[in-house]
Amino acid sequence: MEVAFTSLPDGWDPRTIVLMCCDRALVMASREVDGAVSIRRASGGWLSIGRHLHDGGRDSVMYDDAGQILAHVRATSETDFRDAKRFDRSCIEAGVSHLRPGRNGIAEIPAFDGVMMQAGPRLVTVSTRFSATLEDGTAMYGRTFYPHYLPDQAVPVPYFQILRVESVTQELDGNRLYSRVVSSVLPLGAPQEDIVTAEAERVIASV
Repeated sequence: MEVAFTSLPDGWDPRTIVLMCCDRALVMASREVDGAVSIRRASGGWLSIGRHLHDGGRDSVMYDDAGQILAHVRATSETDFRDAKRFDRSCIEAGVSHLRPGRNGIAEIPAFDGVMMQAGPRLVTVSTRFSATLEDGTAMYGRTFYPHYLPDQAVPVPYFQILRVESVTQELDGNRLYSRVVSSVLPLGAPQEDIVTAEAERVIASV
């Protein structure tokens, strides 16, 4: 991914994009392992976060060792890869950020992961946890919650899955960001005894 910014707000580092997935294409392209279902295949190419589902936006929090908030962002998005007029639109609805490139911006993001599951009719949620090394040598930690609404879901997500971001390579050159992300989805097996009885539109993977 290559992004050119017309302007950068003071206190915001665009290298946090991969941690809050403002670009759905990065996750839509995840490699499927051992029968796992990617968001791309599950959605049929069309999904939204906070657009169809009221008050269902993306929420990302980042903090330091002392628990002080470094960034907290709420966002919405819509992605449609079904035909030639493909688009991926993301909008920051509210938030705060204290990450300044060249001072305490993102220096390195190691591999991280999350849990993905069918949470209801046409609803697939992902919750990730991550860490990063900042340019001042300190550490940052965080989590992001993604409630994906799939208006025309094509394939159900079988039980729980792991979303694994295997590597993140980024370079910020002024107002231009270069980013390469490798990710995959893997099955996370059901427990030997399933005691969940709620009718929540989930599908147990067949063996």
